[in-house]
Amino acid sequence: MLTIKKINSLKPRVRVRKLGAIFHEAYSGVIYDEPYLKECLDLLVSQELLTLKDKNDILLFFRRGREGWEDIYYRTLYILGEAPADWDAVTENGEKDWSKRRVFSHSLYLDHLRSPYNVGSIFRSAESFGVDKIYIAPGSADPLHPRSLRTSRDTVEGVEWEWRDISSIPDDIPVFALELGGKDLWDFEFPSRGVCILGSEESGVSPEALSRADRSLGRVSIRQYGAKGSINVSAAASILMEHWIEREVRKNEGKGEFQL
Repeated sequence: MLTIKKINSLKPRVRVRKLGAIFHEAYSGVIYDEPYLKECLDLLVSQELLTLKDKNDILLFFRRGREGWEDIYYRTLYILGEAPADWDAVTENGEKDWSKRRVFSHSLYLDHLRSPYNVGSIFRSAESFGVDKIYIAPGSADPLHPRSLRTSRDTVEGVEWEWRDISSIPDDIPVFALELGGKDLWDFEFPSRGVCILGSEESGVSPEALSRADRSLGRVSIRQYGAKGSINVSAAASILMEHWIEREVRKNEGKGEFQL
C-alpha cells in the first residue's frame, strides 16, 4: 500500500490515476481502512486537474459509501481521458506495466502509411495482439506525432519500433504482405517468426516491398463480402494480427506451451 506521502510525490496525472485505482480496489474488495481512504479523498479533490464539478461530485460519491467508490474511479478515468482497458496492467505507481505483455516473434512493417491515426491505431492493436516489433518505412507518419500518440493510447511506449527501409530486412526473415489477390486469410500458413507488410492507404504495398514478400511467403488477403473494395488499413491489420496470434497460441497449446 502506497503512503499518502508517496502518492503525493507522483506526477499529477499519475497521482490522480493512482488515487482512482485505490478507490477501484476498495470497491473490488481490497481492504483499506477508512482514515486512509479519507486521506486519499482529500488529496484527490485538491488536485488541479479536477474541475469544481468533479470535486463536488467526488465528495458526493464518497458519502454514498462503497458503491460510490466505483463512481470515483470512473470519474478519474474521465478526467484523464482514459478508459478502463488502459488500466488493466499497472505498476505500483499507477503507470502501465509493459512487462505483463505476452510477446511473440511477430513483427509488422508499415510501408508508407501516411495517416498518424492509422499508425497510432495499429500500435494499439499490436500491443494487444503480442507483436514484438514494428518497422516503419521512411515516409510513413511518425509514431511520435501528437495524433499518433493520442490514438495509440500510449502503446508507442510499449511496443518496440524503429525506422527501417524494406531493403534492410535480412533475407533469412520470413516476410509476407497483407494485400489483395493473396492467399485467403483462413488458409494462409502463418510463420511462428516473421514480418507482415502493411501497405499505404492509397496505393497498397509498394512494388519493392511486394517483391520482398513474393520472394518469401507471398501475400495474404482478407475475404470481403461488401460492395466496398477495401478495408481501412488499421482495421485490416487488427483482423490479421488476431488470426496470426490465435493460430500461434493454439498450435503451441497443443505442445503444452502457453498454459496459464
